[in-house]
Amino acid sequence: MRRLWLVPALLLVVGCEAINPALRYEEAARQLRFSLDRVVPQVELAFPLEQSRVRLLLEVGVDNPSDQRLRTRRVSGDLNLNAQGADYALGKVSFPEGADIAPKGRSLLRVDVSFGYSDLRSAWGPLSGTVLHHTPATWGLTGEARFELLGIEFGVPLRIRKESGQ
Repeated sequence: MRRLWLVPALLLVVGCEAINPALRYEEAARQLRFSLDRVVPQVELAFPLEQSRVRLLLEVGVDNPSDQRLRTRRVSGDLNLNAQGADYALGKVSFPEGADIAPKGRSLLRVDVSFGYSDLRSAWGPLSGTVLHHTPATWGLTGEARFELLGIEFGVPLRIRKESGQ
């Protein structure tokens, strides 16, 4: 009975981080900085036009200033294009599961996605103008990176943009 006071005292000395390593992991994940490094679009025209497609190679950079190695469970988001003063939803993008994010460094997530004409009907004009005629536009990805540690899952939001031609 006398030594029960040791538990609270030990908690004060050691801190909550030692008892719950998920807190340290979650804090490291919240320090991540995402950037849309590269968007390589390619229009694949077909006849009839409904069979045309747009292929996109996306590269998302992830800067990890912490000394904690992180591993995503899933990274996904909504891809859009802002062109001619309007926003166009292009579709959902999901990066490979289990992306490894190096400590004190920069990692790159890559995904190759393809959207059909029927998915992009309302955005086809501005999208093809951006790709084929280099009309200024801004690519955007809004979503989250999901992590899990010791059965605790949490997300870190991401909202990244890139001007076309950069």
